[in-house]
Amino acid sequence: MNETTGRRDPIPTAPSGPAAPAPRTDRTRIRRHPDRAVPGRIEELLRSGLVAHVACVEDGEPRLIPFLYHYETGHIYLHGSPGNATLRSLRDGRSVVVAVTRLDELVASKTAADHSANYRSVVAYGHGREIADIAEKRRVLDAMTERYFPGRRTPRDYAPASDEDLARIELTDVVVDEASAKMREGGPMGPHDAEPDFPGSAFVRPV
Repeated sequence: MNETTGRRDPIPTAPSGPAAPAPRTDRTRIRRHPDRAVPGRIEELLRSGLVAHVACVEDGEPRLIPFLYHYETGHIYLHGSPGNATLRSLRDGRSVVVAVTRLDELVASKTAADHSANYRSVVAYGHGREIADIAEKRRVLDAMTERYFPGRRTPRDYAPASDEDLARIELTDVVVDEASAKMREGGPMGPHDAEPDFPGSAFVRPV
């Protein structure tokens, strides 16, 4: 109770966490096959992906580099050596785009134009933030190791990184502004794929 006004003070609430990425502007609108847009699966696909392709512009030229990565809601973490040109360029907060794709199956059709693939993909737009704090580096990189190697623990399975090791690692947090997700699943969809008398073959092959 506020003794001056006689009114009950509001109950304090914890600050809200980062928002889950979602399409927000025209750049994340799915134009080709909009029926394949799956915005509700952005988080799931970013958490399960293995390789992130990271693109930005440096000195007027495009740069595209694949990275292993770690994801937490609204944040894509990338690491490398301090000499990594892409990570160095992201220190200034410039715009960056990250693509994560899982190729599940190849889809063969009886017509050339209808060969396809079953996939899950996310394209995320954001800006970089350098992480220099040793404790934050340790937390993120330990979580990343656990994601790629579930069940491995220090010191049982490997020696932990020293502070000196962590100081020599460049760690960048890509803060996601917006993202889109798209996927294809199912079998051949060509105009003759279901016709047994049409020549050729149609099938799905796991990757």
